[in-house]
Amino acid sequence: MAEETREVRGRLPKDLKIAFEIACARLELTQTAALEQAIRDWLQKQESPAMAVSFLPFSRLL
Repeated sequence: MAEETREVRGRLPKDLKIAFEIACARLELTQTAALEQAIRDWLQKQESPAMAVSFLPFSRLL
């Protein structure tokens, strides 16, 4: 069974978007996979004892 997904949208400076596209292509990584990992990494950095985000399967991508 496929994992349920949701869409995330945002705006970035043009040069950052181009750099992201180039990096993904060089790494043969989809932009979706790169964004998912970046968001998971950011969430881990933000995590504190008072903020439990343990419902996210972080270990799946680490």
